[in-house]
Amino acid sequence: MIHDTYTFQDLSEVCYHLRKYKNVKEEWRADFCNIYGELVASFDSDEETRERLKDPDETYAMVTELMDIAMMMGKTW
Repeated sequence: MIHDTYTFQDLSEVCYHLRKYKNVKEEWRADFCNIYGELVASFDSDEETRERLKDPDETYAMVTELMDIAMMMGKTW
């Protein structure tokens, strides 16, 4: 299993890093932390995520949906 951690400052960076997994066949997980090292969101290689990574608009929508949830939970970046 591939497990990567990234530090990000805006949503475009998250989308950029997720595109790397678009054609990865093995299981993976990508954790995204704010500049203080706090985990904000994680994405893994489930079927829905793999499908949404095929389309850049769907990728962006997926990221914004999860970040909205993270903000409601009090996460900041």
